[in-house]
Amino acid sequence: MDPDIDPKLESLIDAELKQLPPVKAPASLAPRVMLLLAAREQLPWWQRAWWDWPVAAKMAFLVIGVALAGVAGSGGMMLDQGVADYSQQVTSRLSTMSSLWDSFHTLSSTAGLLWQKAAQPLLLYAMVFAGVLYIACLGLGTAFVRSLMKRE
Repeated sequence: MDPDIDPKLESLIDAELKQLPPVKAPASLAPRVMLLLAAREQLPWWQRAWWDWPVAAKMAFLVIGVALAGVAGSGGMMLDQGVADYSQQVTSRLSTMSSLWDSFHTLSSTAGLLWQKAAQPLLLYAMVFAGVLYIACLGLGTAFVRSLMKRE
Protein backbone atom coordinates (compact mmCIF):
# COMPACT_ATOMS: atom_id res chain seq x y z
CA MET A 1 0.00 0.00 0.00
CA ASP A 2 1.18 3.50 -0.75
CA PRO A 3 2.27 5.31 2.47
CA ASP A 4 1.27 8.72 1.01
CA ILE A 5 -2.48 7.95 1.20
CA ASP A 6 -4.34 9.80 3.93
CA PRO A 7 -5.28 7.32 6.71
CA LYS A 8 -8.50 9.25 7.45
CA LEU A 9 -9.71 8.82 3.88
CA GLU A 10 -11.48 5.54 4.59
CA SER A 11 -13.52 6.94 7.46
CA LEU A 12 -14.35 10.09 5.43
CA ILE A 13 -15.62 8.03 2.46
CA ASP A 14 -17.58 5.76 4.82
CA ALA A 15 -19.29 8.73 6.45
CA GLU A 16 -20.20 10.25 3.07
CA LEU A 17 -21.63 6.96 1.78
CA LYS A 18 -23.75 6.53 4.91
CA GLN A 19 -25.31 9.94 4.32
CA LEU A 20 -26.63 8.92 0.90
CA PRO A 21 -30.29 7.85 0.70
CA PRO A 22 -30.94 4.17 -0.02
CA VAL A 23 -31.45 3.30 -3.67
CA LYS A 24 -34.81 1.68 -4.44
CA ALA A 25 -35.06 -1.12 -6.95
CA PRO A 26 -37.36 -0.56 -9.95
CA ALA A 27 -40.88 -1.81 -9.46
CA SER A 28 -40.54 -4.19 -12.42
CA LEU A 29 -37.47 -5.96 -11.00
CA ALA A 30 -39.21 -8.32 -8.58
CA PRO A 31 -41.81 -9.58 -11.12
CA ARG A 32 -39.09 -10.15 -13.72
CA VAL A 33 -36.98 -12.13 -11.27
CA MET A 34 -39.98 -14.21 -10.23
CA LEU A 35 -40.81 -14.92 -13.90
CA LEU A 36 -37.25 -16.06 -14.53
CA LEU A 37 -37.33 -18.35 -11.50
CA ALA A 38 -40.69 -19.81 -12.57
CA ALA A 39 -39.36 -20.38 -16.10
CA ARG A 40 -36.31 -22.14 -14.65
CA GLU A 41 -38.57 -24.43 -12.64
CA GLN A 42 -40.48 -25.38 -15.81
CA LEU A 43 -37.33 -26.60 -17.60
CA PRO A 44 -36.89 -30.34 -18.10
CA TRP A 45 -34.51 -31.94 -15.61
CA TRP A 46 -31.69 -32.45 -18.17
CA GLN A 47 -31.59 -28.70 -18.89
CA ARG A 48 -31.24 -27.73 -15.26
CA ALA A 49 -28.12 -27.59 -13.14
CA TRP A 50 -26.64 -30.99 -12.26
CA TRP A 51 -27.57 -30.51 -8.61
CA ASP A 52 -31.26 -30.33 -9.54
CA TRP A 53 -31.24 -33.64 -11.45
CA PRO A 54 -33.11 -36.63 -10.00
CA VAL A 55 -30.96 -38.98 -7.90
CA ALA A 56 -31.33 -41.83 -10.42
CA ALA A 57 -30.06 -39.61 -13.25
CA LYS A 58 -27.12 -38.48 -11.14
CA MET A 59 -26.17 -42.07 -10.35
CA ALA A 60 -26.50 -43.14 -13.99
CA PHE A 61 -24.33 -40.22 -15.04
CA LEU A 62 -21.69 -41.17 -12.49
CA VAL A 63 -21.72 -44.85 -13.52
CA ILE A 64 -21.38 -43.96 -17.20
CA GLY A 65 -18.62 -41.47 -16.40
CA VAL A 66 -16.67 -44.03 -14.39
CA ALA A 67 -17.13 -46.60 -17.15
CA LEU A 68 -15.84 -44.17 -19.78
CA ALA A 69 -12.87 -43.31 -17.59
CA GLY A 70 -12.19 -47.03 -17.19
CA VAL A 71 -12.32 -47.59 -20.94
CA ALA A 72 -10.07 -44.59 -21.56
CA GLY A 73 -7.63 -45.84 -18.94
CA SER A 74 -7.46 -49.35 -20.47
CA GLY A 75 -9.52 -50.86 -17.69
CA GLY A 76 -7.00 -51.07 -14.92
CA MET A 77 -8.42 -52.27 -11.61
CA MET A 78 -11.98 -51.13 -12.34
CA LEU A 79 -12.91 -53.54 -15.16
CA ASP A 80 -13.03 -57.34 -15.17
CA GLN A 81 -11.35 -59.79 -17.54
CA GLY A 82 -14.36 -59.88 -19.89
CA VAL A 83 -13.89 -56.25 -20.81
CA ALA A 84 -10.17 -56.82 -21.36
CA ASP A 85 -10.96 -59.79 -23.66
CA TYR A 86 -13.44 -57.68 -25.59
CA SER A 87 -10.81 -54.96 -25.96
CA GLN A 88 -8.36 -57.50 -27.39
CA GLN A 89 -11.00 -58.71 -29.87
CA VAL A 90 -11.66 -55.17 -31.05
CA THR A 91 -7.93 -54.54 -31.37
CA SER A 92 -7.45 -57.68 -33.48
CA ARG A 93 -10.36 -56.69 -35.74
CA LEU A 94 -8.89 -53.24 -36.24
CA SER A 95 -5.47 -54.60 -37.20
CA THR A 96 -6.43 -54.16 -40.87
CA MET A 97 -6.69 -50.46 -40.13
CA SER A 98 -3.07 -50.59 -39.04
CA SER A 99 -1.98 -51.94 -42.40
CA LEU A 100 -4.08 -49.29 -44.14
CA TRP A 101 -2.43 -46.63 -41.98
CA ASP A 102 1.02 -47.98 -42.91
CA SER A 103 0.12 -47.83 -46.61
CA PHE A 104 -1.19 -44.27 -46.24
CA HIS A 105 1.96 -43.26 -44.36
CA THR A 106 4.16 -44.72 -47.13
CA LEU A 107 2.18 -42.92 -49.84
CA SER A 108 2.21 -39.61 -47.99
CA SER A 109 5.96 -39.77 -47.36
CA THR A 110 6.49 -40.59 -51.06
CA ALA A 111 4.37 -37.61 -52.06
CA GLY A 112 6.31 -35.40 -49.67
CA LEU A 113 9.62 -36.57 -51.12
CA LEU A 114 8.39 -35.94 -54.67
CA TRP A 115 7.21 -32.47 -53.64
CA GLN A 116 10.54 -31.67 -52.01
CA LYS A 117 12.76 -32.94 -54.85
CA ALA A 118 10.74 -32.17 -57.99
CA ALA A 119 7.69 -29.98 -57.58
CA GLN A 120 9.05 -27.43 -55.11
CA PRO A 121 11.97 -26.24 -57.32
CA LEU A 122 9.68 -26.28 -60.36
CA LEU A 123 7.14 -24.16 -58.47
CA LEU A 124 9.89 -21.71 -57.53
CA TYR A 125 10.94 -21.35 -61.19
CA ALA A 126 7.30 -20.95 -62.25
CA MET A 127 6.77 -18.19 -59.67
CA VAL A 128 9.90 -16.35 -60.82
CA PHE A 129 8.79 -16.69 -64.45
CA ALA A 130 5.31 -15.38 -63.60
CA GLY A 131 6.83 -12.45 -61.73
CA VAL A 132 9.05 -11.55 -64.71
CA LEU A 133 6.05 -11.75 -67.04
CA TYR A 134 4.02 -9.54 -64.67
CA ILE A 135 6.75 -6.89 -64.58
CA ALA A 136 7.09 -7.05 -68.38
CA CYS A 137 3.34 -6.58 -68.84
CA LEU A 138 3.32 -3.73 -66.35
CA GLY A 139 6.22 -2.00 -68.12
CA LEU A 140 4.81 -2.48 -71.62
CA GLY A 141 1.37 -1.33 -70.48
CA THR A 142 2.84 1.80 -68.92
CA ALA A 143 4.86 2.50 -72.06
CA PHE A 144 1.79 2.15 -74.30
CA VAL A 145 -0.35 4.35 -72.07
CA ARG A 146 2.30 7.06 -71.98
CA SER A 147 2.80 6.95 -75.72
CA LEU A 148 -0.95 7.28 -76.27
CA MET A 149 -1.15 10.17 -73.79
CA LYS A 150 1.62 12.07 -75.63
CA ARG A 151 -0.27 12.03 -78.93
CA GLU A 152 -3.30 13.78 -77.52
